[in-house]
Amino acid sequence: MTIEVLLIDDHPVVLDGVAAALAQESDMRVVARATTLEGARAALASTPPDVVLVDVRLPDGSGLDLADEATARATRPAWIILSAFETPQYVAAALEIGAVGYFLKSAPTREIVAAIRVAANGGLAFTAAQLAAARRAASFRLTPIDREIVRWLLAGKSNDEIGAEVMIAERTVEVHLSRLYARVGVASRTELALLADREGWLDLPAD
Repeated sequence: MTIEVLLIDDHPVVLDGVAAALAQESDMRVVARATTLEGARAALASTPPDVVLVDVRLPDGSGLDLADEATARATRPAWIILSAFETPQYVAAALEIGAVGYFLKSAPTREIVAAIRVAANGGLAFTAAQLAAARRAASFRLTPIDREIVRWLLAGKSNDEIGAEVMIAERTVEVHLSRLYARVGVASRTELALLADREGWLDLPAD
């Protein structure tokens, strides 16, 4: 049986590297490549693969959201998440939406190839350390209003401007930010914004 694979990433080096590695495997074939969610959706509709490798951060949205959408499909491929960041929240989100593996883009291609075979046969390709970290991170969720506050915070808005965007009082914005500071162990707006950007909070599927 030939394992048909869809590659989704907006970095040509990653696409070319993984595609070249899979071309050496007699039981694998790259059926399509995409660099955006729009292109990926078209590829999924026209040539349904057995396994999908998808980046988290794409130009027009999150690969995690794309994988989450696919749960509604009658024939669902196995999803392996690729990322430049081994963020526990990403791994927890990947597990929650039913992905079968999570790999850094810097992982040896032989490990990714092995994971594709595991995925095609119905197995999981998460490490024990990833699963443990994901369990610890699973309790972290942004409420819809916190998500909007973080979105505008990352856009450089002041508390007053955020309140106007979200339609709440400036004091209420301050309360939400204070709670977030306590939850993640930071002491300022700048630290919170840096952490949210680094860990890709807005890339996580919304509840």
